[in-house]
Amino acid sequence: MTAAERQRCSGWLEAALAHAGGGHTLEDVWGLVDAGEAQAWPGDHAAMVTLIEDEPQARRLLIWLAGGDLEELVGRLRPRAEAWARTNGCQRVLIVGRPGWERALAPMGYAPLARIIAKEL
Repeated sequence: MTAAERQRCSGWLEAALAHAGGGHTLEDVWGLVDAGEAQAWPGDHAAMVTLIEDEPQARRLLIWLAGGDLEELVGRLRPRAEAWARTNGCQRVLIVGRPGWERALAPMGYAPLARIIAKEL
C-alpha cells in the first residue's frame, strides 16, 4: 500500500475505528498491515482491513474495518477479499459491524451468525 493510498484511506478507516471499541489506533492498524498480520484493501472511495483467523477446525477471514463508499465496499473490495481468502484456505468470512452491514450483504449470502455485546469496565 502506497503512502498516497494510506493518506486517501485514513479518514474512512478512522471512522470505522470509531465504531470498533477503541482498542486500536490507525497507527496500530498500519503496523499490523506492515507486519503482514492484516491486509489492507484500498479502493478509490473506500477501504477495508482484514485479518485471517485460524481456529482448530477452520480458517476464516475477518473483515475488521471498512469505511467509505458502500457500493465500492460491497461490489468491488469484498469480492476481491473473498477471492484472496479462498486462495489462502479460508472457509468463511466473518464481519463484525453495525446492523446496516447485515442488510447490505444479505443478497450476497451473508447471514447473522451471532451477536456481539459489550460492557465497559
